[in-house]
Amino acid sequence: MAGSALLLPEMRWLVAGVEDADSLAWNPHKWLGTVLDCSLLYVADPGHLIRVMSTNPSYLRSAVDGEVTQYKDWGIPLGRRFRALKLWFHLRLDGAEAIRARLRRDLEHARWLAGQVAATPGWRVLAPVTLQTVVLRHEPAGLVGDDGTVLDADALNAHTLAWADSINRSGAALVTPSLLDGTWSVRVSIGAERTERPDVEELWHLLQQAAATT
Repeated sequence: MAGSALLLPEMRWLVAGVEDADSLAWNPHKWLGTVLDCSLLYVADPGHLIRVMSTNPSYLRSAVDGEVTQYKDWGIPLGRRFRALKLWFHLRLDGAEAIRARLRRDLEHARWLAGQVAATPGWRVLAPVTLQTVVLRHEPAGLVGDDGTVLDADALNAHTLAWADSINRSGAALVTPSLLDGTWSVRVSIGAERTERPDVEELWHLLQQAAATT
């Protein structure tokens, strides 16, 4: 997810110090929305790959060796799928600015949802909302203290898994239960290309309804 966010200048603090890394890999088929599967690998020094991966039998040599980039020397397989083509089409059809606008929209939706959760009694945001994922939990009275201390982990876990499962079984949305410090939480990832604010508002209503009835 963070790789897609790097298209936004205001999010590049996420990789502060990346200039000291040897490589960086991320998946445009996630939040960017490029068709599955498509992964990018950036390397500071392609020479490392070439020294390890290159193979030069007579039938692979050409008159332009040394003048062009021979991608056959950048990995083990000599033949591979042209995954970069789908990313090229994505960028050509939508354009970088339209993609940036969608990413900013998703970030704003996530912050809005986090604000609603934080302002509602009995609900808690459990992790900083850095990107488009909100980690949250409904905390019925008596199961969690005012300071966030879990008082009855078994009951809280059962409650969390029950209401998350009820949402997923409904087919209206998909949320992901996740263990955080040994206790179940729920992750809401906002990143589908057609998601708009009314969808997030409806999801928030659904979360509250599910938690209140399980």
